[in-house]
Amino acid sequence: MTETALLLDAGESMLERVGGLTVIERQLWSLARAGFKTVRVDAARPKKSGLRWPDGLNIHWAQESADGPEGPSIAVSGRHFFRVAALRRAAREPSPSLAQGAAADDSFPLDLPENRPAALRWLLAAGIKPQDGFMSRHFDRHLSLGVSRLLLETRVTPSMMTAVSSLIGLLGALLFVVPEHSWRLGGALLVWLHSVLDGCDGELARIRFQESRLGADLDFWGDNLVHVALFCCLGLGFYRADQNAWPLAAAAAACVGTLGSAAMSYRQRLLRQRLPALAAASNPGVASTLERLEAALEARDFIYLLVLLAFLDRLYEFMWAAAVGSLLFLLMMLYLGGKNHEQIGQPDPAREGNPRSASAGDGGGHQHVYSGS
Repeated sequence: MTETALLLDAGESMLERVGGLTVIERQLWSLARAGFKTVRVDAARPKKSGLRWPDGLNIHWAQESADGPEGPSIAVSGRHFFRVAALRRAAREPSPSLAQGAAADDSFPLDLPENRPAALRWLLAAGIKPQDGFMSRHFDRHLSLGVSRLLLETRVTPSMMTAVSSLIGLLGALLFVVPEHSWRLGGALLVWLHSVLDGCDGELARIRFQESRLGADLDFWGDNLVHVALFCCLGLGFYRADQNAWPLAAAAAACVGTLGSAAMSYRQRLLRQRLPALAAASNPGVASTLERLEAALEARDFIYLLVLLAFLDRLYEFMWAAAVGSLLFLLMMLYLGGKNHEQIGQPDPAREGNPRSASAGDGGGHQHVYSGS
């Protein structure tokens, strides 16, 4: 893989801001995320303060060093934005230059400031996650991307959006304690708003290259906290209305299923982070099923069912369905997680004694990026 890039024609618009970053910042971050270690820029170092460069990227600016980069390199046009995936593919191919992407979506030609709105739309498309459910992709994302577009040039961070959306979700859950139709419907709408705004933290992080492990953990557990609060308050609300302990039992079952599934999903994520080579050697069928279950856990389509049933005043049935469904979901994850753990725990004869394997310590593991919702 080529690890050195030559960023050409970077001088004209490199300090123009698009989507919360200057052009040169975005180009260097994209190259770093694609795996490049060294970048030679054919422009002088910008004198503007406050610019954010990728950690660990070796940047050579024009007139600062006369020595060229050692080893093979790839020329990258400074007049384009590129998807990280396109840069990564180019680094693995023998082509000596990348003037534009192989596909229309891989690159965007810069002609700022005239095409800034189009460039921003192109960047916002990167905020969508392939794991989104049907309703999230076709409804929520249109709303959350609109909010993210307004926030990109502000100082609002992804973690701030996580906190705001979680507080809105907790407020919505609290309204379910009041056993009245209007309060429950209002709570359902606030939980839906939480679901929409919950997409903004990941969108801001991906577009601004502000992904972090801490941010992803806050987003993950913030979502599950809202879901647990929702089930608890639903059960308490029905208990207050009927003085019957069965709703509390259903709420407890839903909370156990939710927290257990979240813990299993988080455990699998940590396993993939710490032991990427061993995780890759696990049973691919089991691992694939687990990943699909984790994606289903992250999908927020059930919020629309919550709103519909709140409108129809059928939340009692929703609570019991959530209790049974979450426990069944937890049992599936426990079974598949245990099976996957057994496969990973077994030694792989093909890898033992192989000094080139990632587990042998040659640095062959992957760098993980966490992007939130």
